[in-house]
Amino acid sequence: MSASILSRTALRASSSVVRPTIAARTLASVATSQSAPAEKKANIKKFEIYRWNPDTPEKKPFMQTYELDLNQTGPMILDALIRLKNEVDPTLTFRRSCREGICGSCAMNIQGTNTLACLCR
Repeated sequence: MSASILSRTALRASSSVVRPTIAARTLASVATSQSAPAEKKANIKKFEIYRWNPDTPEKKPFMQTYELDLNQTGPMILDALIRLKNEVDPTLTFRRSCREGICGSCAMNIQGTNTLACLCR
């Protein structure tokens, strides 16, 4: 009986040593597979935005064109607009709130259709 207890204890001890090495090998293989992502071809899109400044009513509204690589932004139009505002043109303004299609704050005319920028891809 003491021999069986001893062999069980030895079995537990040997199996606990193996588990961490297996986990380390698994994590190492995951880390190496993620370290070399394939570079995507640039997905440049043009955004034509209707600009108007209410502080200068003598200046007529105009269309301004921006180019943006969509691979570096989120999937929604609102993500692209936020990136344009933060990185390209800080004078660009628009309304947004919930980013979930509930409030309607980001409603705008996109490609001739009235829609929400947070829902439109």
